[in-house]
Amino acid sequence: MDVKRNYQSLKQLYDYGESRYQESLAFLEQQRLLRRIQDRYVITNNWIAYHQQIQYEQEYLFSLFCLKDDYQKYLVEVALLTALKMSEVKDIEGIETFVSNLSNLSTYAVSVLAEIKEDSGFSITHLEGQLKQKEEQYQNLNRFIFDGPPHYQRVMFYLNYVQAYKQENVMDNIELGKKIDEQWQKGRKISTDLSLVPLKERLRYMLVPSIPERKIEHPQFQHIFTYPWKLFVFLCSIVRENFEAQGVQAIRFQVVGDGVDVLLTASNHQEFRYGSFDEFATEFCKVNQYQLFPNELRNLHTIFQNLVERKLLTVVDDEYRLPTTIEDVIYHTRLFIPLIAESKQLRGRLEQWVDELREKR
Repeated sequence: MDVKRNYQSLKQLYDYGESRYQESLAFLEQQRLLRRIQDRYVITNNWIAYHQQIQYEQEYLFSLFCLKDDYQKYLVEVALLTALKMSEVKDIEGIETFVSNLSNLSTYAVSVLAEIKEDSGFSITHLEGQLKQKEEQYQNLNRFIFDGPPHYQRVMFYLNYVQAYKQENVMDNIELGKKIDEQWQKGRKISTDLSLVPLKERLRYMLVPSIPERKIEHPQFQHIFTYPWKLFVFLCSIVRENFEAQGVQAIRFQVVGDGVDVLLTASNHQEFRYGSFDEFATEFCKVNQYQLFPNELRNLHTIFQNLVERKLLTVVDDEYRLPTTIEDVIYHTRLFIPLIAESKQLRGRLEQWVDELREKR
């Protein structure tokens, strides 16, 4: 196994959710963490759910290698050897930790014990010999993950997560279209990493920053078509203005320090604070079954600030608004079709969501 090459592929999947098929990652397909679609690998709902158990990127990616069946068994043997040595010195607490943490891997541990059982107990020498024979096979993995021979605490750290992994049925992936409504279909997997470098070629299934295939005549709008969450924020601002144009003060985006609060007006005309814009967007994603990766959605307030710098939004009385000059461009140029006509369903769901929140008050 080319460990470094595989790690780079996993990093691509971690960031963008999709990469070219690579046979050496088939063990993750068997675990239902990846799905192969023609010449592509895409992450699954299991990948996203498993990542929620492990906070840090590198630890998550390292743990994926530990899901490889043969390497996982090797690590169980390494941990078992330490547990047996602890039993020799009567370290009861250490043995209890081993057993309780690896309850789901105990079947294999018991089979190893059966192999090394002798009349007087268990042969530590026999197990050490088995592990010695496997050292060269797993040397590259050990160096990459453990910076040398695997040590007990880190082995237990990874095995604890690995044995807690639960496979669920894999949800279908929706192919990306060119229109906004096609890209924001319910159930879409969307990257939450606001710092991702846009891809020159659009992916087939994941909504991530990428250069639009069709040229947008107005350069400043090319930018928001490149970044999904900038487009989302901008469309939310359009929805806000549409409500007001109908004589309804339904929703406002208020500047609060470095953040953005969402203010809603209930049907009894009383205004109330819903929460931060991050909370508003996160709940909307749940309602629409969007599968967000690699982390929770946060820091969307920085997008508002960025759009102000690009003169796509402005601040009036501590509220983010669309400038009238921008509205003119949106509704009276060729931009109308890709931005407004082709986002009708998404904007409709946003409007419906706002109305539902207002009625709940």
